[in-house]
Amino acid sequence: MILDEWKRLYSNTKTNFREIAIKGFWDMFDPEGYALWFCDYKYNDENTVSFVTLNKVSGFLQRMDLARKYAFGKMLVIGSEPPFKVKGLWLFRGTEIPKFVLDECYDMELYEWTKVDINDEAQKERVNAMIEDQEPFEGEALLDAKCFK
Repeated sequence: MILDEWKRLYSNTKTNFREIAIKGFWDMFDPEGYALWFCDYKYNDENTVSFVTLNKVSGFLQRMDLARKYAFGKMLVIGSEPPFKVKGLWLFRGTEIPKFVLDECYDMELYEWTKVDINDEAQKERVNAMIEDQEPFEGEALLDAKCFK
């Protein structure tokens, strides 16, 4: 998998996103060289103000800049009423989250990380929904979706 090719496909697909970008992602995905991870913010009950929650996510993405060559991520802020939920999907080079990311980005410990089982169709569909900012997401409105590429 060439990560930059995926990022280009994601950025340049404007129509038929699921048919082009999502299909292209799974065609490119290399489970031997990359891993997908879901992340869930551990303290969603604190997310009572929308702009503060959005700023938390933006700050996290800025601090993840050190992983730009090795990662792609989607962060969703979910809900139309507080408390807002923060959930994400990350693609990392390698089969584990890179150690330098865990060591250098202190926000990582604020999230519960779960490796995606790509053989589980429900998890695979959740990956698709997160990549394409599907709304509603898991039955709730999307307040915002941010992409790390």
